[in-house]
Amino acid sequence: MAIRFDLRSLTPGDRADAIRELSRSVNGRIEVDLPPNPTRLRAVANINTVGSVEVTGIDWNVAGLRRATAPVKEDMVPHVLVALQEAGVTRFGQGGNQGEIRAGDITVIENAKPYEIFFQGPVHAVVVRVPTHVLGLQSSLLGQVAAVRLGSEHPLVGAAVAFFARLARSQGALGETEAALFAQPSVDLIRAVVTTGLGRDDLAREPLHHTLLQRVEEYVRVHLAEPDLTAARIAAAHHVSVRQLYLTLSRAGIALGDWIRTQRLEECKRELASPVHQFMTVEAIAHRWGFTSAPHFSRVFKAEYGMNPREWRRRSRTLPVETGPARL
Repeated sequence: MAIRFDLRSLTPGDRADAIRELSRSVNGRIEVDLPPNPTRLRAVANINTVGSVEVTGIDWNVAGLRRATAPVKEDMVPHVLVALQEAGVTRFGQGGNQGEIRAGDITVIENAKPYEIFFQGPVHAVVVRVPTHVLGLQSSLLGQVAAVRLGSEHPLVGAAVAFFARLARSQGALGETEAALFAQPSVDLIRAVVTTGLGRDDLAREPLHHTLLQRVEEYVRVHLAEPDLTAARIAAAHHVSVRQLYLTLSRAGIALGDWIRTQRLEECKRELASPVHQFMTVEAIAHRWGFTSAPHFSRVFKAEYGMNPREWRRRSRTLPVETGPARL
């Protein structure tokens, strides 16, 4: 999914509020410092979602961003922000660290901790967001590299800048299925850059094992509607054997096939009850969530819920239905 934001499409009087809203959508509740003359405010952003990773190309002349205190839990999901500078100069501060990055440099901050960012004139950058739990690195380790300049003397930095800059520019032309293929490589590359900055190459591999279950859950959520979501495919996407995948899931009490089928049935049940999908056939909804056989879908739906899909659709029209998405 790709979203484009351009202040030029708004009237001058609406631009300051719009840029604050854009900034807070990426960073949560923060203070945004704008140029002295708001009529000269400029901002173009391309926001692209790649699985659990968000890649945003930003070209703007905002003066600064500041979080004075840690946010409340309801404010945001903790994320790691990786800033890749393409043009301009930016100063970062977090946890006692101070760093200035220029074209070709990278730095990292945690959005759930106090920080400050100051832009010295117009800046073109790519900001990559990944949930902290998906990255699988302890906050104490992230704090050591936060706001520290990582330059092109680190070979991985150049690779990361090139990869994410290209992803930010071309992602809008890709379909969702194609885009999802970039999700895990994006996480792995971010982890490698961070751990290289720490001088701990071993940590680039260690979190892969400890966060496997979380990463599999996210992968299944993204690809739930695809009929070929098999154990072999999931294992290959995470660079583990099918045996290791099953072992990891069994330790969490999860039977893969039953788990995927249950999530798909929940999505079908929700859409069958939703007025938004009232003109879609039962077969179309089933196919949409990975069921290739209508009779099979009807059988497993009745076995799960005690009625066939059409009966559920009729009954749900007179019952209050929770319309929120099913969660893994």
